[in-house]
Amino acid sequence: MKSSSAAKSAREARGALVRAFLPAVILIAGLTAGFAAIYRETVWRALYTALVTMTTLGDPRLAVGTPLQEAWVSFSAVAGVAGGIAAVASLATFDWTGYLQSARFERRLQRLEDHIVVAGGGRVGRRAALEAQESGSRVLVIEQEERGIAELEEAGLMHLRGDAREPDVLERAGLSRAKGFIAALPDDAANLYTVMLARAANPSMAIAARAGDARTAEMLHRAGAQRVVMPEVSAGRTLAHFLTRPTIFALMEDGSVREAVVSQGAPAAGRTLRELTADGLRGIVAAVQREGIFLKDISGDTRLAAGDALLLVGDAEALLHDLQRFIG
Repeated sequence: MKSSSAAKSAREARGALVRAFLPAVILIAGLTAGFAAIYRETVWRALYTALVTMTTLGDPRLAVGTPLQEAWVSFSAVAGVAGGIAAVASLATFDWTGYLQSARFERRLQRLEDHIVVAGGGRVGRRAALEAQESGSRVLVIEQEERGIAELEEAGLMHLRGDAREPDVLERAGLSRAKGFIAALPDDAANLYTVMLARAANPSMAIAARAGDARTAEMLHRAGAQRVVMPEVSAGRTLAHFLTRPTIFALMEDGSVREAVVSQGAPAAGRTLRELTADGLRGIVAAVQREGIFLKDISGDTRLAAGDALLLVGDAEALLHDLQRFIG
């Protein structure tokens, strides 16, 4: 199903073409009929004569011997020029640049897969999107407020204008092909509704959500969110970790610890850690979680599989390289 905005844009483009070319088709048909009657020509010959006359190209074989023929040829030339000007003017009034940009964006949306969709481009959603993008994930943010759109553009985040509570907007965002969904709208009820829609659209997708209180958090879990964050609780925990776990906090803050899931077809899938290290993996794989269970006794012979969740430790730039090259 196309969104109403995309369908409206396509209808407007078709309307502009119809308004420009339908009068021209009618004019050509009328002139063809006139030349066929006045010059007693076949339809194809009359069509040719009409086209060369109305475009002012002319044909030296065209005889103009009677006042009626002179008048008809003159009228055809003037009508052709006037019709051409009118068609160009009609086409010029339509925003073709905007339409083509919109069409390119729709094609880009259709090619998106294995990405993260963020519902809400406010402070929480924008921060989550930036973190995910910096980790090497493709991210699409859904936002409908003008101010939010401007801030997303300034941050360089790909965004879709629309209401995340509308199923067709989520469909345009490629939710069925996404690997994750973040509900970061400022309203708890809206987040709950979008989580329900997201889970129905993609039962296997990872979902995280924002909640204002514990009761909403429980409802979000029941709706299908695996991880629910309450900003006030999260902020308090972060402040405490800064004092009680300074080393871990510093590693997390500067990007020296990364978590990633091995995607299907990624270079790391089916290979051992020793093979990956020999091929250029620079981070240290500190933990491997497979189907919710942490593997014991990780060594160079540990063979990774698609869907494994990895905890990587190392230089921030090196980890980003590892994520892009091996994990996918």
